[in-house]
Amino acid sequence: MKYRKSLIMLVAAFCFGIAPVTHAIDLGNFNDTSFSIGGFLKAEGIFENPENGDSRIFGRANQSRFNLKTVTQKQGHTVVGFIEGDFYGGVYPGENNDWRLRHAFIKIDNTTIGQTWTGQFWAVAFTDYLDFFGGPRGTLAGNNFRTTLASYQFQGLRVTAQDPVYADADTPDLAINYDLNLDGGHRVILTASGREVDNGDFVAGGAIGTKVMLGVHSLNLNAHYGEGLGAFTGVGVNGSLSDELENGEAVSQTGLNAGFRYVFNNQWRANVSYTMVEVDDQAETNYESSRMNLIHNILPELEVGVEWRKYNLAFGPLAPEGQQVEVMAKYAF
Repeated sequence: MKYRKSLIMLVAAFCFGIAPVTHAIDLGNFNDTSFSIGGFLKAEGIFENPENGDSRIFGRANQSRFNLKTVTQKQGHTVVGFIEGDFYGGVYPGENNDWRLRHAFIKIDNTTIGQTWTGQFWAVAFTDYLDFFGGPRGTLAGNNFRTTLASYQFQGLRVTAQDPVYADADTPDLAINYDLNLDGGHRVILTASGREVDNGDFVAGGAIGTKVMLGVHSLNLNAHYGEGLGAFTGVGVNGSLSDELENGEAVSQTGLNAGFRYVFNNQWRANVSYTMVEVDDQAETNYESSRMNLIHNILPELEVGVEWRKYNLAFGPLAPEGQQVEVMAKYAF
């Protein structure tokens, strides 16, 4: 029973973006299989003041998502099926709100196969962001990257082989995570990443993520260094993965991220964070972002919040260079 409860919480974390509160609605059991649905409805209003171009205000609800989960206990095995989608098929504001597949995987005991988060995504100790696209930018979860993969977990160790980012690669992209949970809620995550890049070389990088509990508050710290990481951080890749190469050689990058979460009580919390990435390219690409937010849980399932953020580099219409202020309401079920 304890295993099943922890598994449900893990899968719920997938669908709610590593949110502090997770929910699911049980639909019942049939032939040794339990069924549940989950997700949330989120409405956002955003004021944007870019460095280049006119200010604007717009709303969207594309981030709203739904999922279906099954858990089967049979012959000593636990089999989980999970599928989830949202409405970012059109991606940018003003485009359509088509349904988009986020996750579709099968988990058989400790083995996961299908489409879900990359092994690099699991390298990060997350801060509580409202910003869906720009929030983790600059960490190894920066591109919200989901792909087809196979992974195996043994206690705190996770080994992942996944569909390569470079389409002509001869080897899968690889990630190895070791997640160490300590007494008092402290946490350390060590990650090694390797992948083949456009010139055929196999390059590698590493990351460390830490969560330090300060009473009910928490400090999250992340750092990474290596080559071939721009595909995951979103920094140093400007529309083409070939940007990770210069003069035919892979470009390295170094990134740091720090976030502090302050809990006033069980209804109010606030977060501040800072991210920087330096790319060892000829342009000396240097990314910085800052943000702060305030979140209020009206009910455990219903929260509202406001967030200010600033980027010094643009990442398309959803995360322009300049400042944004977002107000949002989210109902999770």
